[in-house]
Amino acid sequence: MLFYSASYWMDLSEDELKMRYYEPDLYNYDSYLKCIEKYPPKLENNEYAENLASADCEKKQPVTTIVKKKNNTKNNKVKKTLFNIDISDLHIKNDNIRNGENVGEILNQHSVDFIKIDKLAKLARPLFDLRDVKAGGSYTLIFPDSNKIRPSHFIYEINKVDFLVAELIDTVNVYLDKKELIIKEKTGSGVINSSLWFAMEESNLSAKLVNILADEIYPWTIDFFRINPGDKFKVIYDAKYVDGEFIGVGKVHAALFHTNNQDYYAVAFNELGGFEDYFDEEGNNLRKFFLKAPVSFTRISSRYTKKRKHPVTGRWKGHFGTDFAAPIGTPIYSTADGVIVEASYTKYNGYYVKVRHNSTYTTQYLHMDRSSKKIWSKNNIKKGTKVRQGIDIIGYVGRSGQATGPHVCYRFWKNGKQVDPFKTKLPASNPVKKSKKAEFDKIKNAWINKLASINYPGEYLNSDSIEIVSSINK
Repeated sequence: MLFYSASYWMDLSEDELKMRYYEPDLYNYDSYLKCIEKYPPKLENNEYAENLASADCEKKQPVTTIVKKKNNTKNNKVKKTLFNIDISDLHIKNDNIRNGENVGEILNQHSVDFIKIDKLAKLARPLFDLRDVKAGGSYTLIFPDSNKIRPSHFIYEINKVDFLVAELIDTVNVYLDKKELIIKEKTGSGVINSSLWFAMEESNLSAKLVNILADEIYPWTIDFFRINPGDKFKVIYDAKYVDGEFIGVGKVHAALFHTNNQDYYAVAFNELGGFEDYFDEEGNNLRKFFLKAPVSFTRISSRYTKKRKHPVTGRWKGHFGTDFAAPIGTPIYSTADGVIVEASYTKYNGYYVKVRHNSTYTTQYLHMDRSSKKIWSKNNIKKGTKVRQGIDIIGYVGRSGQATGPHVCYRFWKNGKQVDPFKTKLPASNPVKKSKKAEFDKIKNAWINKLASINYPGEYLNSDSIEIVSSINK
């Protein structure tokens, strides 16, 4: 059923109102026509119904909201806004930053003097440095008159949500603002034929979900380098929209991944009041002490072995690390919380970082790109600095030292001895606390029931699933 706002009906003439009264796309036209013939909405004097499609035929009485029709005067003109600015009597110019162009040039071409431009740049710097505008970036100029000589506002869209506003009328004022972000809960599912990436694409799901499932939810539980055709997944997540356009994936509430004939559930639960983890159906934390890989969803090009022909020297010797091939510049993360003990360069290791996690475990990351030195300086990556698992970038994939192609060689020590992390039993994180178990079970049951109501591609809901959906929505 379609409902129009009160202001919509207020601005219609009587002839227009009659036409809208019988507009066939309100909802089921035949049912609607029979309903309003027998129980017409009330139209008294100069009063009109806001929602003409709301007659309740079951109760045999019209249900309407009555609003007074107002005269069409200037005072009733609809207020127009853009970037949360009233632009009812203003004039707009939208454009994009061109190659080699900067904000100063744009404003000066529109009669803004350099004193104001300099002040604008200084005021903006703590919020967003205008020297960082990118070619192709969108900006808007708002003018007080149709001549469009000197703008009253300059707006630069930092991303799909955030934008910077500069008021240029008398005194310069700069502030950050946001577009209205609409969050909608969505569901999705897929069956893997070749890769998780293609399965997402085939199901018209965002590629961002690949990274969330592989790098944030299941990296400790599922080896995504060894998934098989026929593996499948379900997911419930928040989709973000701005101005009706999908702009990205927000929080994933729950997921189910089926591989090797086993179901792996993941339910988001905020146990600590500030940090949300994912737990299985028994309340066990999916996050282990170590990540399975220091780089995001890449392939293993060489595994830990006691005897391997070296690709550079040709000699046979042990390879006591795991090589993850990835494009140059891919961020490298520490696989667990820890303290840096080395961040340096050697002839064979190239640029590398070594992290001590506790008295038992230490990891090392070799062959980083030379550009890693910049992030070392920016993030204070040096001996004694604490780093967080999967959050702090400690370098970038490269091919420095004795390496044939871009990769990171990941080395793992247990009690001072190099071991294969994929064949070593590693410590787990703690399960849901007993004091929180009842709260978790309630949330878990709701999400697992909802996951059960999602069908895989090519499958259909059975009657039990439909009953589950009905009970959730009551």
